[in-house]
Amino acid sequence: MSAFRPALQWQSRAVMARHVLVHLRHWYTAALPPICEPLILLLAFGIGLGSQMSGVLWRGQEISYLTYLAPGILAYTAFMTAFFQSLFGAFIRMHYQRVWEGQLCSQVRLEHVVWGEVLWASALACAYCLLVMLVLLVFHGFGQLDWQWWWLPATLPFLFVTSLAFACFGLLFTAIVPNIDHMNLPFFLVIMPIAFTSSTYFPLHSEWLAVQVWQGINPLHHLAEGLRCWLLQGQLSSHLLWGPLLCLIMVALLLPRIIRILRKRVLGEY
Repeated sequence: MSAFRPALQWQSRAVMARHVLVHLRHWYTAALPPICEPLILLLAFGIGLGSQMSGVLWRGQEISYLTYLAPGILAYTAFMTAFFQSLFGAFIRMHYQRVWEGQLCSQVRLEHVVWGEVLWASALACAYCLLVMLVLLVFHGFGQLDWQWWWLPATLPFLFVTSLAFACFGLLFTAIVPNIDHMNLPFFLVIMPIAFTSSTYFPLHSEWLAVQVWQGINPLHHLAEGLRCWLLQGQLSSHLLWGPLLCLIMVALLLPRIIRILRKRVLGEY
């Protein structure tokens, strides 16, 4: 079976629907992170730290740090939610709750389980991004943000494609880490470096070739910068072309590899 054909089959949607139903049972606690985290970050960094600086130089113009930070928080939410859900959430369902075993006893194949996890992580990331947008609209309503907020709904397809790629990236680590104690490795060696070197919290300008190459291949950097161009200037930049393209390449490369590894780990096939 092709690694990509199951994405459109009903079994993958059924796996995703199961995760949605479980999540909705605890919606009142699940809604706290996507609301509180951007609120705390915007207050602490955007207003607290931003009040101590004159502004940030971005694309030849000086803007407030809060204005610079807001699109970065939106991109960071898509990245972090998708990665964490496909890393910790999927690992717990696979290893401790034995949810995957129960699903594989039905008409669901391993490919459907994988796609269900990826689609669920991406959908949850977009849902959290919607909540972050509401928080940002509150800041806009109080005059703290000056941007073209009516473009916010149109950013969801770009957020979804980015979430899809990083969901695959997180699921790759779910497939290879031996136990939950090793989850610190992708967190500190992958998540933290990507989060802070992707133009989310501060501009990353350097003449070093390594930095320029990293920015060129980093889809989170393209998403953050693309959102800024769109929401602050109303312009569609090349970042919103290269970012999704890199994300689709990530999905195309990672999904077959993930399925091969999980076949050995979950099914014992070699």
